[in-house]
Amino acid sequence: MIEMPTVSERIALGRIGKAHGIQGAFRVWPYADNRERFTLLRSITLTRGEKTLVTEVTSVHIAGRHIIIQTDAITTPDDVRPWLGGDLEIDASERIPPEPGRYYYDDVIGLRVETTAGETVGTITEIIDAPANDIYVCRDDDREYLIPAVDAFIKEYDIPGGRLVIDPIPGLLE
Repeated sequence: MIEMPTVSERIALGRIGKAHGIQGAFRVWPYADNRERFTLLRSITLTRGEKTLVTEVTSVHIAGRHIIIQTDAITTPDDVRPWLGGDLEIDASERIPPEPGRYYYDDVIGLRVETTAGETVGTITEIIDAPANDIYVCRDDDREYLIPAVDAFIKEYDIPGGRLVIDPIPGLLE
């Protein structure tokens, strides 16, 4: 539904998994719903800890829940091992705009939360990826609120204005 937050000047699209075959292809477990997005990749950055590798994509295959990627810099299963568990990233400038009504995590994190009555609740500091829907963690100075990211509560995403408008039910903010 929503891609992971920006990592400096790059966007993490997925977690790097084990090697696939003997020519250095590897699995990627996407952070986002849009697996077709991976077929557009040309240049990627692999990261794990402080290590990075910029490489060109030579092939992409969607294989169920994961993606199989081959690059010009990784040519053996041994070349994949140092990146296992790391992130596959792209430059932020290559991000595809989300579909209407969908938002990236880093668009939502940091939004000021207000009620439909104009009361400030706090700021979104984190997003929990729950099975049914995302949950926004909103904090003020000393309280934390868990706000389900569903239309019943969320009335407006004002990304340019830096705010999220909610219509809380009794007990949500108590």
